This record gives sequence, C-alpha cells and structure tokens, in this order.
Amino acid sequence: MKFLPRYLLLALLAGALAGWGGGLSGPSLVLFRLLVLFLAAALAARWARSPLREVEAAARRLSRGDFAARLDDVTAGDDRPAGEAFNRMAHSFVRTLREAEERGQRLEAVLDASDRAILLLGSDGAVLKANPACRLLFPRFRPEAGLAGLGLPGLPARVQEALDQRAVLTAEFREREGERERVFEARITPLERGEAVVHVRDLTPERTLERVKADLVANVSHELRTPLTALLSLAEVLEDPLLPEERRRHFLDRLKAQASRMQRLLEDLLTLSRLEEGGAPPRREAVDLPSLAAELAAALERPAEEAKVRLRWEIPPGLTLHTDPLLLESVLKNLLDNAVRYNRPGGEVLLRARADGDAAEIAVSDTGEGIPARHLPRIFERFYRVDAHRSREKGGTGLGLAIVKHAVQRLGGEVSVESTVGEGSTFTVRLPRPDDIPRGAVKT
Repeated sequence: MKFLPRYLLLALLAGALAGWGGGLSGPSLVLFRLLVLFLAAALAARWARSPLREVEAAARRLSRGDFAARLDDVTAGDDRPAGEAFNRMAHSFVRTLREAEERGQRLEAVLDASDRAILLLGSDGAVLKANPACRLLFPRFRPEAGLAGLGLPGLPARVQEALDQRAVLTAEFREREGERERVFEARITPLERGEAVVHVRDLTPERTLERVKADLVANVSHELRTPLTALLSLAEVLEDPLLPEERRRHFLDRLKAQASRMQRLLEDLLTLSRLEEGGAPPRREAVDLPSLAAELAAALERPAEEAKVRLRWEIPPGLTLHTDPLLLESVLKNLLDNAVRYNRPGGEVLLRARADGDAAEIAVSDTGEGIPARHLPRIFERFYRVDAHRSREKGGTGLGLAIVKHAVQRLGGEVSVESTVGEGSTFTVRLPRPDDIPRGAVKT
C-alpha cells in the first residue's frame, strides 16, 4: 500500500501464481487457476476491508475524546485521497470543537463576573444554568427548586407571559423579610424551543439612594426655612428706628444665633458630603489623646458651664493613636457636644479611652435622659431626632451622629450606643490597633 496500488499488487500476485501452474494440464490446471482466483479474491476482500477498519478505529478514538487520532498510512496508493480527506475532516472537527470550548469558557467567565443573577431556563421551566451572582443575591436559592427558589412572587408567571408573547419583558419585584425589603428588576428574554434567559438586578441600593436624596432635600429645606424666616423677621424688627437700644441688642443676639445655626448646618452638610465621597485615604499621624481631650474640654467649657454639666476624662497618660487627627477630632467633638447639649443640669460627661487587645476603645458617657430603645437603630441617620422640637431648641443640626458614623467608618472602625431611659447614654468607638504599634498606642 505504501509503494504500489493494492489492485496492481493483486494482478502481479495472480500472474505469478498462474505462472507457477505452467507445468499442469487439463483438469489439474483448471483447478489450480480457480484456487489462485479464490485466493486473490480473498486477499482483495481483506485489503478492501482494511482501510474501512482503520477509518472505523480512528473515528472511534475521536468519539472517545482522543483528538490525536489520524490515518497514518496515506502516503501513496489508491486510498490516499480518502485518508487525507479523513485527516482534514478530523483536524477541522478538533479545531471547531476547541473554538467552541474557548467560546464557552469566555461566556462562562462573563457570566461569573456579572453582578446580576443570570439563569437559563429549559422548556420545562427547569434551571439549566445559574451564575454565581444568583447565590450572592439569593443565598437560599437552589437550582433544583427552579424560579420559585428565588423567592420573587409572580416571576414564573411573567416568564410564561414572555414565552407566550415571544417578546422581551421587564418587571420589578419586591422581596420582604421582616423589616427588610429589597427591590429587583427582572429582564426575561425568550429563546428557541421554549427556553428563556432571566436577568435579575438588585435595585435596592438605587432606590435607597433616591429616597435618601429626596429626604435630604426635604430635610435641608425644612431646616433652613426656620432660621431664614427668623432672620427675615428679626431684620424687619431691627428696621424700626424707635426700637429701644436694649431690645435692639436682644434681637441682634437672636439674629446672630440664627445665623450661627445656619452656618453650623451648612458646615455639617459639607463635612458629611466629604466623608461620603471618600476621596483621599485618611492621614496617619500620632495623636496624643490626653492633649486632644484637654483641647476639646476647653472648647466646650462655656457651653458646659451654661448647661451646668461637668466634663471629665479617664485616659492613660501617653496613650497615642496613629490616625487622622481631623477625623478623630470630629468624632469626639460631636459626641461630646451632644453629651453636653442633651444632658441635664448638674449632670456629667465622661470621656474614657483604653487599649483593648487588637483595638482601641473610646467611650463618651452622659447622665442625660437616655434614648428609648425604638429610636436606637436610627439615631445615626442624618436629620433623625428623638425629640425634634427639643433638638432645635438646643441648636442641634441633626447631623452630628451621622458625621460620627461616617468618620469612624473612614477610620476603619465601628461605633455603637447603649442607653437607658432616665440614666443616660454611652457611645463607644472601636478603632483597629495593628500589632506593630507599641502597647498603649493605636494606629489605623
């Protein structure tokens, strides 16, 4: 096969065998030649089946995943074109299969990287494929449970509606668990043979942000309206040339107080905005806590005397925090200011700090009226007040604790509150303390 065509070899063999019977005659010669023809036919049949067996064996190897299977004996002979065609077909098949695998891997990577839950549904409604985001958005989801496992009422009906209309449908769904509510948007794309692709996106952060923005505009408008109205009224009163000098000074003091309130509100809004935007990472500087406490106490000395509140602190000498001094000062200033402002006459404000394992703990306690338990989960929200009327009377902006929360988060820590009605409140700030900082010092 490698040098001469198979049928030429058969002819030469038949001629050779016929020549060997040249010494025979009569019936013996006829019988001998029939035997030669029979042998030649058997050899021809065997040789004819041999390439087919080779093709069958190579095809079987390909089907088992042996993509190196080829017909090797195709260098010459009548079977060479067929063998080369088989090899080209096998090479093309392997290349196509590998390209399909690469496309599948790329598609799998895209699905895995998506933050949307993506599900491929079969014609019977079974989940054929679900990307990892499904488990992230719906921790209780199990593919064997089908769409019902997502816990979005009405979604299966909308999928069937999209399949019946053979049109892409988009719908919103709400999931409620206790006090928590999440909003999702599902986009349903019908495919051939009754299959469908469902994309689910979590709209909760967007809806929350929209609500926060709306509340912020409403609250800022409300907070500014009161001092602006007061300023206008006071300005009109001061225009009276017959107003006694004593009354004039009284109204000027009130005007300054309202202007100061507006200034504090705008400054707190700007501070909160900068904290929420993030920006540059916090600085790291050595802050001596006893010195900082003394400075804050001096700044609050007059308000504390007017409120008849005593300030004191318990901080180990030399306790140093390696942190952003402006953020830390903002946290302590707001906590101490609130503790003085909402305390009772004759009360006390205590600032404590200590190293606690891998963290530093700073606590501000007061002996005020305390905060009812139902308000505690929301007191760090902007403009949230336990007693709105009393807070405005005290000159609060409603942003102090929101600033504390965001500043502490920027420093990598956490803030918590404990309060007992009639006894007072304690706000505790915990900041991380790396092991490479000497004991008694804190670094964030």
